[in-house]
Amino acid sequence: MPGWQADKQLHSDYRPAEPDSPGYTEAQHQQVAAYRKLLLELSAQVSTHPFWQTLDPSNVVSGRMQLKHVDDQPVGEAA
Repeated sequence: MPGWQADKQLHSDYRPAEPDSPGYTEAQHQQVAAYRKLLLELSAQVSTHPFWQTLDPSNVVSGRMQLKHVDDQPVGEAA
């Protein structure tokens, strides 16, 4: 296509105008690891919370799906 230029093309002699990304710094790697660890801990707390045993087993999946979308509604709007 005329005027079209991709960022990178495999198996060609093309050299992009933009340099490669330097990647994450060590501090950024540590922060991402900390966020992933926290996410795993919180996910385990939510999925094993005693509340889920109060529901009929057929409603657990729909209850968890509703929980995923609880912040989709504007603040102050009744569910």
